Amino acid sequence: MGRFIGVRLLHALVILALVTVLVFIIAQLMPGDGVLAAMAGSIDMSDASAVERVRKQYGLDQPILVQFGDWLARFVTGDWGTSIGGGEKVYDMFMRRLSPTLELFLGATIWSIGIGIPAGIIGALKRNSAVDVALTTGTMIGVSIPAFWEAIMLIYLLAVIFPILPPSGYVPFFEDPWLNIKSMLLPTFVLGTHSAGLLARYVRSSLLEVLGQDYIRTARAKGFSERAVIVLHALKPAMIPVVTVIGLAWAHMLGGAFFVEVIFAIPGLGRMSVDAIFQKDFPVMQATLIAVTLNVLLVNLLVDILYGYLDPRIRVRR
Repeated sequence: MGRFIGVRLLHALVILALVTVLVFIIAQLMPGDGVLAAMAGSIDMSDASAVERVRKQYGLDQPILVQFGDWLARFVTGDWGTSIGGGEKVYDMFMRRLSPTLELFLGATIWSIGIGIPAGIIGALKRNSAVDVALTTGTMIGVSIPAFWEAIMLIYLLAVIFPILPPSGYVPFFEDPWLNIKSMLLPTFVLGTHSAGLLARYVRSSLLEVLGQDYIRTARAKGFSERAVIVLHALKPAMIPVVTVIGLAWAHMLGGAFFVEVIFAIPGLGRMSVDAIFQKDFPVMQATLIAVTLNVLLVNLLVDILYGYLDPRIRVRR
């Protein structure tokens, strides 16, 4: 198992290194000096001394390899540069906005797993019944509805017509726990809905496939109760393909967080990234892209480890 994890970790490090180089190259491929283009409205571009001073400040006067080495050395030590738009340290901005995004992802994951797995199990056990049809229809709707449309409709329904929840905004948990929970119910539900529908469909199909295997019929013939057959013999192998879906759903939620945080005015990393794109704030964009990549790689590594736990043949083969 240790060798299996080591190989997967090595793969993740290689991908992270390639993405790091790619992120730096993308910034360099922008027409002209990307930093100067972003600061065109705040400095006099006709003033050669001012332009040269900015180039020197951001290391743009150095060869490309020197720039990359200097940026990478500073990045790994926690110096992620300075925001062009606000002049604040990117690392400080990132850490300040990390908490709302983590809370959003935690809530969305709870919705996704809490709805998706039970719905898939019930649908498999009640195959072709009215309950199964209703759950299948619900999951299809959840997968198909765009996040931004669902967010707008829920805001209109639960914040305008029936003013139960706040339409937008964010309150830190330790400042007002109850208001924090109310403000995060809608965005976490919207972000977790698509993943819940996808998860339910995969759980249902995977469990139905496992329930048709010979060893399940053997377990029933031995006199095991239906609950014991499901819990002890069917669920674990049925979760093998579902683990992949959970990893893919996490990556999908990363993309959805950009829209959700903007729509619900949540001051998280997604909204910070969108603002950085519009402002051409390259230090913020670079840090965010690498952080997102690292997050996805860690989730994929966890998925691989769970694969090895659920199916020993995988870790032996690899």
